[in-house]
Amino acid sequence: MSGDSAPADRVRTLLLRGDNVLKSAKPERFPRALEAFEAAREVAADPSVDERVRELVERRIESVRTLMESQP
Repeated sequence: MSGDSAPADRVRTLLLRGDNVLKSAKPERFPRALEAFEAAREVAADPSVDERVRELVERRIESVRTLMESQP
């Protein structure tokens, strides 16, 4: 794996992990999804990662936080 593609690949993997956790629709698993998305944010800070990907990561984080806040 080249140095340039490694961060983008890692972000993709973390986004998929978070999305798969959310698919279970179990509120007790939402924090795990948030952890994956926050890890993706850290990796996406790498200059080689496209700004649009960073924006996508931020939207995922906002979405899961909204889900968590809406739970009783």
